[in-house]
Amino acid sequence: MRLLLPLLIAMSACASDVTRTDWSESTTYVYRCDGEDQVIVVTIAADRGHLFSRQASQPMQRQSDSPAFSGDDVYYLPHQPADLAPGQTATITIMGKQLVNCSNDPRAAVWEGAKLRGVSYRAIGQEPPWVLEIDRGKGFLLVTGYGENRHWFPYVEADTDSSSRTSSFISHANGEQITITIRGRQCRDNMSGETFASEVEIEWRGDILRGCGRALH
Repeated sequence: MRLLLPLLIAMSACASDVTRTDWSESTTYVYRCDGEDQVIVVTIAADRGHLFSRQASQPMQRQSDSPAFSGDDVYYLPHQPADLAPGQTATITIMGKQLVNCSNDPRAAVWEGAKLRGVSYRAIGQEPPWVLEIDRGKGFLLVTGYGENRHWFPYVEADTDSSSRTSSFISHANGEQITITIRGRQCRDNMSGETFASEVEIEWRGDILRGCGRALH
């Protein structure tokens, strides 16, 4: 893991400076606004939040009797209820400039949310759908059944082959074994068409799950 993951990291930068904050109960949004070449990341937890952008990274508080949040130089007003519905829009002002036509990207928001929670590596697969999150030093979380089933395994260091750019993990929990192999080869998700930095293969319960992933830190 220590040798391979630095080769795979393609950081999106917005939230990398505050990963020590506990965002486990927050909801994350990634907004794309007209005329802006970088996304705006907003995370909300009850009456507090944080806005990350190239121009400013600031904490926010909910305004009294209002759905709006504000910080010293930022303002955020969601136009719809707080969820990750595609096409959700918001009014965003940064350093006195109101951005135009800001719409949430729910797929990107899931990845930024994992990054804020401290996840080191995340992977997805299809048919059947699954998600893998690696929290280095803590454990491996495999999510199956369209999000209904969560399987947790303790963290173990990888057996790494730098010449083949491969890392393998073998972990045990509750009488079960999971083997995770990450290969540093470009991978394309067969549902979204999105390109990732690495291939992932998971051996678990007699099945082999294949998918794509990327390092988040």
